[in-house]
Amino acid sequence: MLLVTERIIFDMTTTVRPIENRIVALDVLRGFALFGVLMVNMLDFSSSALRASTLGMRGNELDQIIDLAIAFFAVVKFYLLFSFLFGIGFAVQMRRMEANNRPFVMFYLRRLFFLFVIGFGHSILLWDGDILRLYAIAGVMLLLVRGLSTRILLGLAGLIALGGLLIFSFTDIMQMSDMIGLDAIPLYMNGTYWELVNYRLNMGHVLDIQIPMVLVMFLLGLVVGRSGVLDDPARYTPFLRRWWKFALPVGLLGNLFLLLGFQENQSWMISFGLHVGAPALSFVYVSFVLLNAQKLRALAPVGQMALTNYLTHSLVCTTLFYGYGFGLYNQLAPTVTFLLVFVIFGAQMVISKWWMSQYRFGLMEWAWRSLTYWQIQPITRKPLTNASESAS
Repeated sequence: MLLVTERIIFDMTTTVRPIENRIVALDVLRGFALFGVLMVNMLDFSSSALRASTLGMRGNELDQIIDLAIAFFAVVKFYLLFSFLFGIGFAVQMRRMEANNRPFVMFYLRRLFFLFVIGFGHSILLWDGDILRLYAIAGVMLLLVRGLSTRILLGLAGLIALGGLLIFSFTDIMQMSDMIGLDAIPLYMNGTYWELVNYRLNMGHVLDIQIPMVLVMFLLGLVVGRSGVLDDPARYTPFLRRWWKFALPVGLLGNLFLLLGFQENQSWMISFGLHVGAPALSFVYVSFVLLNAQKLRALAPVGQMALTNYLTHSLVCTTLFYGYGFGLYNQLAPTVTFLLVFVIFGAQMVISKWWMSQYRFGLMEWAWRSLTYWQIQPITRKPLTNASESAS
């Protein structure tokens, strides 16, 4: 069964851009990735725990196990998974627009520009851990390499990964991790909203250790997106099972190096974990989700409005934890914040399912789409007649 939902919607009074076939497996992957991103970001929202030198050292034994498990199975992996999906989304959009003889380059540059604007607003007004700006800037690379062959794209991805591995093997990663945002902790605990906005406007920028692998995953996503694998994952079941068996031991070994590197302050071990172990586990997750996409379809509505839900994480969590809200920063045990991830994400699953039954897009997806096309797009389903939605 193809995991594709067709939505062609017409409005008699407004020029509406058609919503092309949605690849439900892609939405399921986005929903799954969003859950992992929330789990990782919760460490940063709620405490100063996401630092290499103190990771797994707070609270009781169960708290420490939870922190280490999140570091092992989630930290970096889900950002890389989202990067991979970004590359796939680029390829799918390019393929469909070119098939319909619609200009793609200027469309996508507008799309990236407004993604950067949204990310900039997010980073200043809500949370300084924003990833959208990096995606928008790195997304330009996809336009530059879109015409290259699969072999060249894979070679370029390998060179970038190797370069990142070598560069960060000789970088003091522990110090980088410990210094990022250290001066903001008093503001998170006791600062006013506007004091934090002013801090974000004036904060310096550091080299993001995720940049090389974000670029690599963009390229790999482009390759997979062009191949059409996600149009019918069932056809690739044997390959996905073989890949899962290969990637799992590599991912486990690589992330064991990651934790040992943090413990022993060995940058080369940390770099190996980040550039080999982390992406390997990311691909394990991709294989798992695609092999079980039908069972995980409940995640699809969350993935359809991933941008809205991602920004909502920041709104809800900064209000809960920062001093201008409920002031719970560094106050809750890891066990509690771990459970809170399930509460927030569970609520998003319920709300997203209802929202997508009433509306065509998430709120921020609608704004992004309207800005990209420079035309207000209808958001509600009810006024639209001749709407069809089928799954095959």
